[in-house]
Amino acid sequence: MATDLTSPSFQQTLARPAVVSGRGLFHGIEAKVRLLPAEENTGIVFRRTDLKWRPEVRAHVDHVSAAARRTILESSNGAVVETVEHLMAALAGLRIDNCVVEINAIEVPAVDGSCLPFCDAILEAGINQQTAQRSILVIEEPQCVNDRANAQWIEAIPSMNGIPTVDYQLDYGPTAPFSPQSFAVQLTPEQFLNEIAAARTFVLVEEVEALQARGFGRHLTGKDLVVFNADGTVVDNKLRWSDEPVRHKILDCIGDLALCGRSFSGHVVASRSGHKLNHVMAKTLSTIEQGTPMLSRAA
Repeated sequence: MATDLTSPSFQQTLARPAVVSGRGLFHGIEAKVRLLPAEENTGIVFRRTDLKWRPEVRAHVDHVSAAARRTILESSNGAVVETVEHLMAALAGLRIDNCVVEINAIEVPAVDGSCLPFCDAILEAGINQQTAQRSILVIEEPQCVNDRANAQWIEAIPSMNGIPTVDYQLDYGPTAPFSPQSFAVQLTPEQFLNEIAAARTFVLVEEVEALQARGFGRHLTGKDLVVFNADGTVVDNKLRWSDEPVRHKILDCIGDLALCGRSFSGHVVASRSGHKLNHVMAKTLSTIEQGTPMLSRAA
């Protein structure tokens, strides 16, 4: 069937393979990603084609490995794939349920710091509707996790209209280079493409210096992502939206929550939540049996 962005009832996969290449955000290693059509109920599976035996790791929160500022998947068979969150957001945002992601390096290409190039590649390849029903988790009771020490929290509550929504509040305090931002978006493919997909990774100048001192991102310049000076100006670049940072935080949230293994119908509200807390919520959602919701809190 032809690409249909309006029907969420049945599982979907790509019509043809799609290819995206580029250097990774942290390691700077050139990588090629091939997004392959997959059978029903496959889910999202990463396959390291550069390693012996071509080991695989399923894109699920059970395989998340702790790391700062990014999402890493790791399996016991030796498959490790880093910085998967933007690609996962593209797949979730376009409602791709089944895909084998072949990658020939340790890290997913950073492309332009957003997930729009992945979306463009998927749409060019086309989307096929399959015959199996999608597994959708309906949030029936509030699910809340928080990090009190860092004033971060994220909760999932029932949706009034059944359309999944993410509402994010970003506030780094009075010394931040930009004022508090908030944004909410309904997770239809159209809204995702128009309002979220092009939002890019952002960092502060001093964060770049600290990361490069540790050997990360030494290939990057201000043209490769959004870098803020202390006074709020952007280094060698321009914002795509005045509130691009909060939109990118929503992008990350979508990609991380996709690791729960199911689409969801609910309203996600987050304040300053990062990858670590997103993973806790993904784990919480992954353990819910429909009809027996539970409340979960993190210390």
